[in-house]
Amino acid sequence: MTNDFQTLPAGEWQQTLVVQKSRFVAFATRVDSSTEAQNFIKRVALADATHHCYAYITMDGQKSNDNGEPSGTAGLPILQAIKNAGLTNVVVVVDRYFGGIKLGTGGLARAYGQAATQVLSSVTPILVRDCVVLTFDSSYEQQAAVGQLVAKHGKPLAVVYQDVVQWRVAVPVEWQITFINELAEVLRTTPQVVIIEPHAWVEFPV
Repeated sequence: MTNDFQTLPAGEWQQTLVVQKSRFVAFATRVDSSTEAQNFIKRVALADATHHCYAYITMDGQKSNDNGEPSGTAGLPILQAIKNAGLTNVVVVVDRYFGGIKLGTGGLARAYGQAATQVLSSVTPILVRDCVVLTFDSSYEQQAAVGQLVAKHGKPLAVVYQDVVQWRVAVPVEWQITFINELAEVLRTTPQVVIIEPHAWVEFPV
Protein backbone atom coordinates (compact mmCIF):
# COMPACT_ATOMS: atom_id res chain seq x y z
CA MET A 1 0.00 0.00 0.00
CA THR A 2 1.35 3.42 -0.92
CA ASN A 3 1.00 6.75 0.86
CA ASP A 4 1.81 8.76 -2.26
CA PHE A 5 -0.40 11.75 -3.00
CA GLN A 6 -0.81 14.56 -5.49
CA THR A 7 -0.68 18.17 -4.37
CA LEU A 8 0.27 21.63 -5.60
CA PRO A 9 3.87 22.78 -5.96
CA ALA A 10 5.10 25.50 -3.61
CA GLY A 11 3.48 28.85 -4.34
CA GLU A 12 0.16 30.67 -4.27
CA TRP A 13 -2.34 31.06 -7.12
CA GLN A 14 -5.27 33.37 -7.76
CA GLN A 15 -8.04 33.42 -10.38
CA THR A 16 -11.16 35.57 -10.78
CA LEU A 17 -14.54 34.44 -12.12
CA VAL A 18 -17.47 36.77 -12.85
CA VAL A 19 -21.00 35.31 -12.84
CA GLN A 20 -24.04 37.59 -13.22
CA LYS A 21 -22.03 40.58 -11.96
CA SER A 22 -20.87 38.72 -8.85
CA ARG A 23 -17.10 38.43 -8.68
CA PHE A 24 -15.53 35.27 -7.24
CA VAL A 25 -11.84 35.58 -6.35
CA ALA A 26 -10.26 32.17 -5.75
CA PHE A 27 -6.96 31.53 -3.97
CA ALA A 28 -5.14 28.20 -3.69
CA THR A 29 -1.97 26.97 -2.06
CA ARG A 30 -0.29 23.87 -0.69
CA VAL A 31 -0.28 23.32 3.07
CA ASP A 32 1.07 20.62 5.35
CA SER A 33 -1.59 20.74 8.08
CA SER A 34 -5.01 22.10 8.97
CA THR A 35 -3.28 24.76 11.06
CA GLU A 36 -1.41 26.02 7.99
CA ALA A 37 -4.67 25.96 6.05
CA GLN A 38 -6.43 28.10 8.65
CA ASN A 39 -3.54 30.57 8.67
CA PHE A 40 -3.74 30.92 4.86
CA ILE A 41 -7.52 31.38 5.02
CA LYS A 42 -7.12 34.28 7.44
CA ARG A 43 -4.25 35.85 5.52
CA VAL A 44 -5.94 36.03 2.11
CA ALA A 45 -9.31 37.22 3.40
CA LEU A 46 -10.42 40.28 1.44
CA ALA A 47 -11.87 42.70 4.00
CA ASP A 48 -14.50 44.14 1.65
CA ALA A 49 -15.73 40.80 0.23
CA THR A 50 -19.35 39.82 0.85
CA HIS A 51 -18.48 36.20 1.67
CA HIS A 52 -15.22 34.45 2.49
CA CYS A 53 -15.72 30.73 1.79
CA TYR A 54 -13.18 27.93 1.79
CA ALA A 55 -12.36 24.25 1.91
CA TYR A 56 -9.24 22.21 2.48
CA ILE A 57 -8.04 18.63 2.50
CA THR A 58 -4.92 17.78 4.49
CA MET A 59 -3.34 14.61 5.82
CA ASP A 60 -4.94 15.41 9.20
CA GLY A 61 -8.48 16.10 8.01
CA GLN A 62 -10.75 18.17 5.81
CA LYS A 63 -13.13 21.08 6.34
CA SER A 64 -15.40 23.43 4.39
CA ASN A 65 -17.19 26.66 5.29
CA ASP A 66 -20.06 28.53 3.61
CA ASN A 67 -19.46 31.78 5.53
CA GLY A 68 -23.05 32.96 5.37
CA GLU A 69 -23.99 31.57 1.98
CA PRO A 70 -26.92 29.07 1.93
CA SER A 71 -25.82 25.75 3.43
CA GLY A 72 -23.92 23.55 0.99
CA THR A 73 -23.65 26.16 -1.79
CA ALA A 74 -20.05 27.30 -1.26
CA GLY A 75 -17.78 25.24 0.99
CA LEU A 76 -18.91 21.84 -0.29
CA PRO A 77 -18.54 22.72 -4.01
CA ILE A 78 -15.05 24.03 -3.25
CA LEU A 79 -14.24 20.83 -1.36
CA GLN A 80 -15.56 18.73 -4.22
CA ALA A 81 -13.37 20.63 -6.68
CA ILE A 82 -10.31 19.68 -4.63
CA LYS A 83 -11.43 16.05 -4.55
CA ASN A 84 -12.15 16.03 -8.29
CA ALA A 85 -8.61 17.30 -8.89
CA GLY A 86 -7.28 14.39 -6.80
CA LEU A 87 -5.32 16.70 -4.50
CA THR A 88 -4.31 16.48 -0.84
CA ASN A 89 -2.67 19.07 1.43
CA VAL A 90 -4.41 21.85 -0.48
CA VAL A 91 -6.60 24.77 0.62
CA VAL A 92 -8.85 26.85 -1.65
CA VAL A 93 -10.47 30.11 -0.59
CA VAL A 94 -13.15 31.82 -2.69
CA ASP A 95 -14.14 35.39 -1.81
CA ARG A 96 -17.39 36.63 -3.35
CA TYR A 97 -18.33 40.21 -4.15
CA PHE A 98 -22.12 40.29 -4.56
CA GLY A 99 -23.10 41.94 -7.83
CA GLY A 100 -26.74 42.61 -7.06
CA ILE A 101 -28.21 39.61 -8.89
CA LYS A 102 -29.21 36.56 -6.85
CA LEU A 103 -27.84 33.33 -8.33
CA GLY A 104 -30.02 30.85 -6.47
CA THR A 105 -28.63 27.86 -4.62
CA GLY A 106 -27.82 25.93 -7.81
CA GLY A 107 -26.15 28.93 -9.39
CA LEU A 108 -24.11 29.63 -6.27
CA ALA A 109 -22.90 26.04 -6.04
CA ARG A 110 -21.88 26.04 -9.70
CA ALA A 111 -20.09 29.38 -9.37
CA TYR A 112 -18.11 28.45 -6.27
CA GLY A 113 -17.22 25.06 -7.72
CA GLN A 114 -16.18 26.62 -11.03
CA ALA A 115 -14.05 29.26 -9.31
CA ALA A 116 -12.25 26.60 -7.27
CA THR A 117 -11.79 24.35 -10.30
CA GLN A 118 -10.46 27.28 -12.33
CA VAL A 119 -7.72 28.18 -9.86
CA LEU A 120 -6.70 24.54 -9.36
CA SER A 121 -6.63 23.92 -13.11
CA SER A 122 -4.22 26.82 -13.56
CA VAL A 123 -1.48 24.87 -11.75
CA THR A 124 0.35 21.69 -12.77
CA PRO A 125 0.23 19.34 -9.76
CA ILE A 126 3.12 17.31 -8.43
CA LEU A 127 3.35 13.82 -6.96
CA VAL A 128 4.72 13.46 -3.44
CA ARG A 129 6.08 9.99 -2.73
CA ASP A 130 7.13 8.21 0.45
CA CYS A 131 10.81 7.50 -0.25
CA VAL A 132 13.90 6.04 1.33
CA VAL A 133 17.02 8.19 0.90
CA LEU A 134 20.13 6.15 0.10
CA THR A 135 23.81 6.83 -0.49
CA PHE A 136 26.32 4.67 -2.35
CA ASP A 137 29.38 4.96 -4.61
CA SER A 138 30.02 4.01 -8.21
CA SER A 139 32.93 4.30 -10.59
CA TYR A 140 33.00 6.95 -13.29
CA GLU A 141 32.58 4.23 -15.89
CA GLN A 142 29.36 3.08 -14.20
CA GLN A 143 27.92 6.58 -13.84
CA ALA A 144 25.72 6.57 -16.95
CA ALA A 145 24.20 3.17 -16.16
CA VAL A 146 23.60 4.14 -12.53
CA GLY A 147 22.00 7.41 -13.63
CA GLN A 148 19.58 5.52 -15.87
CA LEU A 149 18.71 3.15 -13.02
CA VAL A 150 18.10 6.02 -10.61
CA ALA A 151 15.87 7.78 -13.18
CA LYS A 152 13.95 4.54 -13.69
CA HIS A 153 13.13 3.96 -10.02
CA GLY A 154 13.61 7.24 -8.19
CA LYS A 155 15.28 10.63 -8.18
CA PRO A 156 18.88 11.81 -7.76
CA LEU A 157 19.30 14.26 -4.89
CA ALA A 158 23.06 14.86 -5.08
CA VAL A 159 26.02 13.58 -7.09
CA VAL A 160 29.53 14.33 -5.81
CA TYR A 161 32.64 13.62 -7.86
CA GLN A 162 35.63 12.49 -5.80
CA ASP A 163 37.87 9.48 -6.41
CA VAL A 164 34.53 7.75 -7.04
CA VAL A 165 31.08 9.06 -7.85
CA GLN A 166 29.11 9.51 -4.62
CA TRP A 167 25.35 9.27 -5.01
CA ARG A 168 22.49 10.38 -2.78
CA VAL A 169 19.16 9.27 -4.21
CA ALA A 170 15.49 9.00 -3.24
CA VAL A 171 13.68 5.79 -4.11
CA PRO A 172 10.01 5.09 -3.34
CA VAL A 173 9.85 2.73 -0.36
CA GLU A 174 8.11 0.00 -2.34
CA TRP A 175 10.95 0.01 -4.90
CA GLN A 176 13.84 -0.09 -2.41
CA ILE A 177 14.64 -3.83 -2.68
CA THR A 178 14.23 -3.89 -6.45
CA PHE A 179 16.48 -0.86 -6.83
CA ILE A 180 19.25 -2.32 -4.65
CA ASN A 181 19.10 -5.65 -6.49
CA GLU A 182 19.34 -3.93 -9.89
CA LEU A 183 22.09 -1.65 -8.58
CA ALA A 184 24.12 -4.75 -7.68
CA GLU A 185 23.79 -5.91 -11.30
CA VAL A 186 24.97 -2.54 -12.62
CA LEU A 187 27.91 -2.31 -10.19
CA ARG A 188 28.69 -6.04 -10.59
CA THR A 189 29.14 -6.31 -6.83
CA THR A 190 27.09 -6.06 -3.64
CA PRO A 191 26.59 -2.29 -3.23
CA GLN A 192 27.52 -0.62 0.03
CA VAL A 193 24.22 1.19 0.47
CA VAL A 194 23.65 3.43 3.48
CA ILE A 195 20.12 4.47 4.42
CA ILE A 196 20.12 8.15 5.35
CA GLU A 197 16.36 8.48 5.85
CA PRO A 198 13.95 5.51 5.91
CA HIS A 199 10.98 7.78 5.13
CA ALA A 200 11.08 11.13 3.37
CA TRP A 201 8.46 12.95 1.32
CA VAL A 202 10.00 13.67 -2.08
CA GLU A 203 8.43 15.55 -5.01
CA PHE A 204 8.16 14.03 -8.46
CA PRO A 205 6.50 15.31 -11.64
CA VAL A 206 3.08 13.81 -12.32
